Amino acid sequence: MQLQLNATPDFWKDIKFFQKHTKKKELKPYFNDGEFNSLDDAGKISCIPYINAIKNYIENSLINLDGISDKYGRQPFLTYGWTIRKLRYAIDSNQGKSKGARLIFCINSNNLLFVYINIKKFCADERKLENEFMTRIKNYILP
Repeated sequence: MQLQLNATPDFWKDIKFFQKHTKKKELKPYFNDGEFNSLDDAGKISCIPYINAIKNYIENSLINLDGISDKYGRQPFLTYGWTIRKLRYAIDSNQGKSKGARLIFCINSNNLLFVYINIKKFCADERKLENEFMTRIKNYILP
């Protein structure tokens, strides 16, 4: 199933922060900043190997998504057809998911919306994190 890819504007700020704090070459886009900024969301996602791998993982796991990804506790956007998901994804194969990235995304029948990504150590306050990404989703989904 081919999903339409989107990202909230703040997601790209998260990517810059993420790149700065991990120093992994898989987080660097294939293009320079000018070319990168001219791409649409799908183009930006596909030119960052790590984010593209996460996108492929989600697309390939859609049938079994309930088994591999936590539904986020509150689902206020179900009436609009969106389900909020939280995914843990490894940065290094020797450290595993527990020390990896935390990704918040929304999915509906044919759209995948990347909302938030960060490293576990920067996601300490769950209440602030929830307020942040709920605001991002609301600003993106609701008119």
